[in-house]
Amino acid sequence: MKKYLRISFPISNKSSLVACILMFLSTLIRIIHFIPKEIDTFSFFVHLLMPVLAAFLFLLGMTVLRKNTLVLSISSVFIGVVFFIIKAFSFTPIHQTLCTILYLVVLTIYTLTVLGYLPDKRILYLLFGLPLLYHIFVEDTQLYIFADPPVPFWEWLPEISVLLIVGALLAHSIGMKQEKLK
Repeated sequence: MKKYLRISFPISNKSSLVACILMFLSTLIRIIHFIPKEIDTFSFFVHLLMPVLAAFLFLLGMTVLRKNTLVLSISSVFIGVVFFIIKAFSFTPIHQTLCTILYLVVLTIYTLTVLGYLPDKRILYLLFGLPLLYHIFVEDTQLYIFADPPVPFWEWLPEISVLLIVGALLAHSIGMKQEKLK
């Protein structure tokens, strides 16, 4: 397969800086929410350690390594996809199946884009933007904002963390620079 574009991940542009801030906030919120709780080992690993590790790799690649961040970027998204697939086990079977397919498609398209095999990064805008909008305006409004009885704000924190992760990936996608290979 022929490579079409070269991808770079400059931290100097505003979108990439926003991505780092959102990812950091996501990690901070997740730690604040889960550290004081008594949770079993599996929950600690899945709901705290995996997202924090993914965010750490993302931030390390974006802020320290900058130029050589492809492996860290793909690894971060891979860990995030595994996290989201495990999280989907609590959904109905059809919802779980559809989400798992979506997450695997996201991983595949993200990987092919950053490796330069897909000619345009704008597909990533849809892959991260549409689920973000769906969660904010459809799912989360029912689960949190209009819930009866009301859900305490403390219980919103894991979802806010997830929204920040997806927002960070959207901002990251916008901040990617693509150059045609010569």
